[in-house]
Amino acid sequence: MRIPRISQSLLAITSALLLAGCAPSLFPTEMPVTASISDSGGVASLVPYQPLVVRLQSNPSTGYGWSYSVSGDDVLRLDSVSGEAPAPNGMVGVPGEQVWSFRAQGSGRAVLTYVYARSWEKEAAPEKTFTLTVVVNPAQ
Repeated sequence: MRIPRISQSLLAITSALLLAGCAPSLFPTEMPVTASISDSGGVASLVPYQPLVVRLQSNPSTGYGWSYSVSGDDVLRLDSVSGEAPAPNGMVGVPGEQVWSFRAQGSGRAVLTYVYARSWEKEAAPEKTFTLTVVVNPAQ
């Protein structure tokens, strides 16, 4: 079987890049770090552009919801927020979880603080809290 000339050229260039170690990685960023309520008070170490996913149990049908704040260096960018509820057989009011996806930026340190409370109960103590220190180390 004869390989077309353009395919031969592409194959030669790809082989040369692989041998030289210059080919782009199949995984251009590190795997995501995932944090949950059991990680509260802990530290997440990331490198620039590495994803951080925070997954916290919630049940919006009770009126409770998570709110968060970030303090410290500008090292995290929020990519998305979603709610994922298991809701078997279409049941309403079933607990689920809220998910925040961040991406590390430049090196530095930040603290994520989450509060699980009812928005209209301004004087009440939060039902739960979650704190995570995020340290983004310079790329190697």
